[in-house]
Amino acid sequence: MKYNIKYLLGVSLLSLALVSCNDFLDEKPSSELTDENLGIDNSDKDSLKYTTAIQAEQLLAGAYTDFSAEFWQLDWYIINDAQADNSYAGEPNDQRMQIDEFRVTPTNQNVSRAWGAVYKHIAKTNAILTWVPRITDPALSSQRRNEILGEASLIRALCYFNLVRIYDHIPLITEDIPEISTENIDEIYPLLYPAQTSKDSVYTQILKDLDFAVANVPDYSGTNKFKITRALTNLITAQVYATKDGFANTQWAKVKQYAEAVVNDGRYGLLDNYDDIFTIGEKAPDKVLPKVDLKNEHSKESLFEVNYTGSPGLGNWGASMFYGVDWKKFNTPSLDLYKAFTAAGDVVRRDASIRFGDVTGLWADKYWPSNAYPFCNKLRSQEKGNIILFRLPEAILLLAEAENELGNSSKAKELINKVRTRATLPNTTANSKEDIRLAIENENRFEFAFEGKRFFDLKRRERFIPVMKSCGDHQKDYASRLNENRLVWPIPQSEMDQNVNLTQNPGY
Repeated sequence: MKYNIKYLLGVSLLSLALVSCNDFLDEKPSSELTDENLGIDNSDKDSLKYTTAIQAEQLLAGAYTDFSAEFWQLDWYIINDAQADNSYAGEPNDQRMQIDEFRVTPTNQNVSRAWGAVYKHIAKTNAILTWVPRITDPALSSQRRNEILGEASLIRALCYFNLVRIYDHIPLITEDIPEISTENIDEIYPLLYPAQTSKDSVYTQILKDLDFAVANVPDYSGTNKFKITRALTNLITAQVYATKDGFANTQWAKVKQYAEAVVNDGRYGLLDNYDDIFTIGEKAPDKVLPKVDLKNEHSKESLFEVNYTGSPGLGNWGASMFYGVDWKKFNTPSLDLYKAFTAAGDVVRRDASIRFGDVTGLWADKYWPSNAYPFCNKLRSQEKGNIILFRLPEAILLLAEAENELGNSSKAKELINKVRTRATLPNTTANSKEDIRLAIENENRFEFAFEGKRFFDLKRRERFIPVMKSCGDHQKDYASRLNENRLVWPIPQSEMDQNVNLTQNPGY
């Protein structure tokens, strides 16, 4: 029997039959594209696998679908907020506590699940980038073909950007792996079990994909924010340049070029009120998860957000992981973050980011009182609430950082103040380059609390270890375990067991 690409990658290469989550959660199913429902006949191994414009669109839709999967609804926030000083693990499960306490092991479920989920997403983009150029259907125009390839290139670049930041040295797979048979097993085996690639090579591929995407993705999609656009591509490119060479060697002119392209695009702008980004309508009573639409889905501030319709398999179930009064209490806001918000007088963003509920008699916590227990408040609707993954202020603050590093402090402060003014805060008092750096770091923390940004932001600044060691609560004790090796996760043990060509990261 032949296997389709998803099964092949899932079982043989990347262990995408993920670890059972019986003690965690059951991911709601999403529809999968298979050869059968795409109308593909693989009886002739020499035939083209995909031949029609409709199939090209279906392949792209499948790649977009993975943005509604578990990685983006939950794991993204565990990696970036619970692993940093914004929140605690919450759920008292050792798999999550390992992350919170900087004692992750290669057998950790989150380590293997994130690896598998992102490589699964890459496999979908590889299928697009391998086969869509070969489709000769006249219904697929040259412009639309290039848009599809550009959108897939951006998604693949983003996936590899996440992988290299999480795991450091990773296999680089850029082609659709053929179906395995007794005739081609010698050819396919090296593709199934590749060695890791140097980090520089991964970033070279990321930038190659981004260059193609910038030139080919749609320039603007209006109110459809669940669409790869040039603005999003420019933002991701700026972030890659801000990260890949280490802070001291950052190509700040490149960061400025791409961030400025987003900021100066007059079709995007900040909403007047910060809370409106996440507002869902009537205030819900405690212990009740709201079930209404977001007020400002697809707003002018959003660069990319995931659509949820409330239909089976497409609801934002991730929202219930962050606000619930039974076992669902992931990413409990930290005392350190709450105190930092308050000390900065940042009441607007504090109250938009953290909500309190009464869990008396349900469960207790040694850090917060049961009758005023904090929950993340950015994901507020389980039924139809979209997840906003990227917003305009990321580009504004990144441009401010580039201006500061290039010696343009007055311009940097002007950009910082643009973000602060919306939060009803006075202008920054920072003046020196070092003070402005710290001001930008803090603005990023307060602006994007619980949006999956903190760990990656501190790591690229080479500030994660000192920040965690000076944390204002018990997390500083866990930080005593930190060293450079702990800034990356281990290669999943399940992958090491299958692939002798993989080398474990140092320290694991």
